[in-house]
Amino acid sequence: MDSKINQNPVKTPLLLLGSLIYNIGISFIWPLTTIYMHQYLHQTLTVAAIILLLYYGTTLLGNEIGGWIFDRITPFKTIILGAFITSFCTLAMFLIPAWPFYPIFLVVYGIGDGIVTTAINSIATTMKSHASSYFFNLLYMTRNLGLVVGSLLVGLVTIYGPRAWFISAFGFFAVFIFLILACFKKLDQHNLVQDIEQKSMTVGVQRSFWVILSLICCMFFCWLAYEQWDSNLSVHMLNNGITTAQYSFCWTLNSALIAISQPILTYFDDFLSKRINSRLYLGFALFASSFLILIGANSYWHYLLAMFILTCGEALAFPAVSAYVHMHAPKSQAGRYQGLVLAGTSAGRALAALFGAVLLNFVKMPTLLLILASLIILALINFIIFNNLTKKDA
Repeated sequence: MDSKINQNPVKTPLLLLGSLIYNIGISFIWPLTTIYMHQYLHQTLTVAAIILLLYYGTTLLGNEIGGWIFDRITPFKTIILGAFITSFCTLAMFLIPAWPFYPIFLVVYGIGDGIVTTAINSIATTMKSHASSYFFNLLYMTRNLGLVVGSLLVGLVTIYGPRAWFISAFGFFAVFIFLILACFKKLDQHNLVQDIEQKSMTVGVQRSFWVILSLICCMFFCWLAYEQWDSNLSVHMLNNGITTAQYSFCWTLNSALIAISQPILTYFDDFLSKRINSRLYLGFALFASSFLILIGANSYWHYLLAMFILTCGEALAFPAVSAYVHMHAPKSQAGRYQGLVLAGTSAGRALAALFGAVLLNFVKMPTLLLILASLIILALINFIIFNNLTKKDA
C-alpha cells in the first residue's frame, strides 16, 4: 500500500484540500449571480437568466477544453490555467463590479471553472493507492462541504456589500493557486498523459462510448430535474404555504446526508466498486422516484421525504458516474471523458430553469414533475440496455 501511495501524483489530503478550498471560493460567485444582477445591477430576472445560461454554456466549454488539455498537454498546466482564469475574473469583478463588465467576467470565469473541475476529476483517475471510486466519493464530499462552508461565509461577509463576495472568492482562489504551485508540480513528473491511441476505434471502444454517452444522458436529465428545486419548485413551495426557513432546511438535510453518507460509502468502496452497476441503477431509480413523491405533495413532510430519497439517490449514483466512466473510457482519453461527464451536468443545469418555466406555461407542476421523472427513468432504461449489451460483448 505504501508503494501505491508513493505512486500518487498528488497526496490525497492535498487533492481533497484543494477541492475544498476551490469549492468554498466558487460558492461566492454562481449562487449569487441572480441576486447581484437583479438587486445591485438592476437588471431584469430574464436578463439574469440569460447570463446564467451563458455562464453554464461557457462552463461546458471549459469542461471540454480542460479534458483536451489534460490528455494532450499536461495535467499541471491544465489546472493552473483554469485557476488563473477564475482568479483573474473574480479580481476583475471586484475592481469593476458594474454592468456590462460583470456578465463578461462571469462568462469568461465559466471557462476557467469548467477547466478546474475537469482537471480535479481527471487527477482522481491517475491516483494509484485506491480505486478511482474511492477518490470520487471523497471529492464529492469535499465539493459539497465547500459549498456549505462557503454559504456560511457568504452570510458573514455580505454585511460589507457584494464586492466582499468577489474579493473573498479571489482570496480562496489565490490560496488554491499557491497550493497548486507548491504541491501539484509532480503531476507532470508522472507519466499520466499516455500516447494517443490509433484513430480507428475498435468495436469494443465504440460500444463503450455509447454506453458512457447513455450514462451522461442520465446525468443530464437528473440535473435538469434537480435544478427545479433551486428555481421553479422553490417558487411552487413558497406559493403553497412552505416558509423560506422550511425550504432552506430541505437543503440543510441534503448537505447533512451527503456529509454523513460519503464517508460511509468510501469505507465500503471495495464492496461497492464490484457492484457499481447496481449502485448506479439503484441511485438513479431513487432519484427519479423522489420526483414522483413530489407529484402528490400536500404537506411539508412530503417535501422532506422527497429530498431525503433524492439525496440518497444522489449520494449513490453521482460519484459513481465518474468512476464508471474511468473504468470504461480509453485510458489515453481520461480527461476528455471526465470533461464529458461534467459537460452533461453543466448542460442540464443550464437548461433546467428555462425548460421548467416554458413547460409550466402549458402544464401544472405535477405534470412537470411526472415528465422529469419519466425522462430520468427512460434514460436509465437506455443506460441499462447499452450496459448489458457492452457486458455481453466483453
